[in-house]
Amino acid sequence: MNTTKRKKSRIPRFKSYEEEATWWDTHDTTEFEDEFKPVKLEFAKPLEHILGVRMDGKTLTQLTELGSEMGIGPSTLVRMWIMEKLKSIPKRSKQSEISSQATLHQIKKPQKHY
Repeated sequence: MNTTKRKKSRIPRFKSYEEEATWWDTHDTTEFEDEFKPVKLEFAKPLEHILGVRMDGKTLTQLTELGSEMGIGPSTLVRMWIMEKLKSIPKRSKQSEISSQATLHQIKKPQKHY
């Protein structure tokens, strides 16, 4: 059991962001350096590829409305869903991947008739 007592913060608890902003307007963070702890930051990887997906207007409207309710755009929502789905799929063995690729190569494209 940890018996060390935690020192009470000199920074008060705030009821709102507005109240906190007003308080910090009259205080300097250097007065409280001993109370701050280092944090680890992680930055998202830059998105460098675009995948165009065709969909009907009704679907896009639904995505836009749902994303808006969540405070994000429709493309961010779809990207989140894709990442969730990819994480939920178990990794396949190398042999399984080779078999899948062989199957894909066996599928013939339809021939054009002139």
